[in-house]
Amino acid sequence: MAHWQGTDFTVDGREPTSAEDHYQIGLHCWNSGQHRAAAPYFLETAASAGHEAAVELLGHIAYLQGQYAIAVPLLRRSTGSPRAAHYLASLYQRGCPEAGIAQSLDEAARHYRAAARLGEPESMLALGELYLERLLPLTQAPAQHALEYFLAAAERDHPYAQYRAAELYRTLYQDTERATALYRACVDNPMTGRHPLGSMMTLQSQAHLREMAAMRDARAAQQRRDAVNPVEQRGDFI
Repeated sequence: MAHWQGTDFTVDGREPTSAEDHYQIGLHCWNSGQHRAAAPYFLETAASAGHEAAVELLGHIAYLQGQYAIAVPLLRRSTGSPRAAHYLASLYQRGCPEAGIAQSLDEAARHYRAAARLGEPESMLALGELYLERLLPLTQAPAQHALEYFLAAAERDHPYAQYRAAELYRTLYQDTERATALYRACVDNPMTGRHPLGSMMTLQSQAHLREMAAMRDARAAQQRRDAVNPVEQRGDFI
């Protein structure tokens, strides 16, 4: 059996012998929350044997714990991980002297793009915001760059991306049909409630939906008036 601080760990009742066995124990400890502090012990054993998933998870844990000097070498080794690429991008965006990373939006964008290509919606959002703020080279309108990335993340059911895309359609493009669809997607998204901005997004989306519905009703009513009482026929009357 594998021992950690007086607790015995097994894999299906047998002693762990391989890197994969140690990785599975570490993964279980981390995901379950029970004995979470034991996770790095088992993951380091697996990582020392070249287990790539263990290396990536160790980088994730170190990043979340703010141990950036430990996290960065592990993240750099995890070349196929969208999460690792996103973390590196975020460190380059703000700079992290303790990990030897100087602030560089060009490097941040490079890592965000790598993560986005691997399907990371948070990186798509980050790129959209950088373009919207004109912090990256533009080949078209900033909002068009941003909208492309917001929509890509929205297609992956990211609630904030749905909200941000809806905002652009409503405010800049006056496209209430697309805005309505995205606001509704955000409100109906089960992940919206778990997002840090979930309450704000829900309340604002619902308010904009009511506002746009009222505008549609007003336009429909005016079209009805014009149809049944054409201006050229009704004359001047009250």
